[in-house]
Amino acid sequence: MKERKLKLADLKQRATTETSLLAVRLPGKTMNEIRDVARALDIRMRQLVLALLNEGLDAYEASGSARNGRRRAR
Repeated sequence: MKERKLKLADLKQRATTETSLLAVRLPGKTMNEIRDVARALDIRMRQLVLALLNEGLDAYEASGSARNGRRRAR
């Protein structure tokens, strides 16, 4: 059975479980933007980052790139 991942829609429900993040270094501007959005949504920054990462991973998997092993040209 596939584990349910935190999604943007879940942020309104405030899940009782919390998953920890790996420590990452972000530019100050990015950190401030994440903090501002988290405050506006009245959620923890960790929840926001996890939800955004999961949304991005789902979009990547849906794009077919993950299955084909192809990299996109930049």
